[in-house]
Amino acid sequence: MHSTSHSLCFLDVDVGVDSPEVIYMTGRSLLTIAVVLCLTVFYSFASNAQDLGVVDEATAGNFFGVGARAMGMGGAHIAVANDATALVYNPAGLARMKRIELSGALTHERLNNETGPPYGIRPAVGNPRTATGDGQIQSNTRLGSGAIVLPVPTYRGSLVFALGVNRVKSFDKTMRFSRKDGSYGIESESGGIYLWSLGGAVDISPNVSVGAALNFWDGTDNYSWLYEDWYEDDDLTFKYKYDDTIKDRYSGFNAKFGVRVQPNKFLIIGGTIDSPVTYTIDEDYTQKTDTIFYEPEDYWVRDRYSDKAEYKISLPFSLGLGVGLNFGNLLLASDVHYTDWTQMEYKRLWDMAEANRNIKDSYTDALRWHVGAEYLFPAIGTTLRAGYYQNPLPYQSMWIKEDRDYFTGGIGFLVDQVMTVDLAWVYGSWELNDFDTEIAEKYTTNQILLTTAYHF
Repeated sequence: MHSTSHSLCFLDVDVGVDSPEVIYMTGRSLLTIAVVLCLTVFYSFASNAQDLGVVDEATAGNFFGVGARAMGMGGAHIAVANDATALVYNPAGLARMKRIELSGALTHERLNNETGPPYGIRPAVGNPRTATGDGQIQSNTRLGSGAIVLPVPTYRGSLVFALGVNRVKSFDKTMRFSRKDGSYGIESESGGIYLWSLGGAVDISPNVSVGAALNFWDGTDNYSWLYEDWYEDDDLTFKYKYDDTIKDRYSGFNAKFGVRVQPNKFLIIGGTIDSPVTYTIDEDYTQKTDTIFYEPEDYWVRDRYSDKAEYKISLPFSLGLGVGLNFGNLLLASDVHYTDWTQMEYKRLWDMAEANRNIKDSYTDALRWHVGAEYLFPAIGTTLRAGYYQNPLPYQSMWIKEDRDYFTGGIGFLVDQVMTVDLAWVYGSWELNDFDTEIAEKYTTNQILLTTAYHF
């Protein structure tokens, strides 16, 4: 379980597990008082920092998008999926495939973070705790997907099987802030979850297809939080640095069920149900603190704590509905996805009761929606696409100033009637505002997806 800053995750661990190294000390009582005060300051800052992101469970939400064709259309693909990405969007769409397909994709994401004083507040003149303009950029290129689709010859209708792996969640995040008094914080997170799927679809009538996929979820989340600050009064002055690193390994299973109905040549309707997935999370974490005391006398206190843990989290059902309108060369599509995130539940966690209360207090249900369009120029074998989607942060908190929304565009090419190449671009932005820590965050992201498929 993560908080946005992670500063509170293991603060209550007994710091006496590892004996601190004291470079210079003039009295055990002074050292004890100073260390307690130091940790109190840590706790005070961490409490405020946690308010910034309530309880941030990385697996909640974080839709990343699969396939350049789908994302060029804003991710609106429940009703119109007719390629290997149907494993993710709607397994029933596999029934539309008549040829063997091999496909693969690459993704590139460039995330930009900017921080500063809270929006709408004028900081007091000369306040040393006022955040200054700062920022951080994170860039990653990864394998996005790989799949094989195998239609089975049938006397009538369709029977199709598929096997694939797709990167469906991204944990990439970065944040950096600094204040006029010299204090600063750097947050970095990277990783994601890949979905390994075995699925199939069949026509149960000329106009109705059903499908299902069995999914294995597998991924990692690498998190680090570095914070440095000063404390000073008439009797005591010290500088402290807090360094927190966490590595989580996720694994879990679930199933997805889909239906596709096409009552006429113009209208297509699709629906999906994602069963709950329970992740097993193996966690390694390390906390390091360094404190340098200047007054009343110079000495240095260092502490390090590391441990392993395993716990589980169960995610709720998710429902999807899509509609497509086919006007020959023009295809229009829209999707909605509903998930009640208050139904998440931690298991085998030492503070499980408190963690689950925080879910009820901090989370809400969320409706993610997508719209998209595709136009085919048959004479040149080229398709243009555009779309938009909104992926709400699933928190019931006033710290969200502007929610996550995304604009998309794409282009596709047909090569020699057997190969397709698709390219998509996704631009997103959102803004967060916290008045306790007096920090505002603005995020922008640019994603590039490249997909190629070969048909036999």
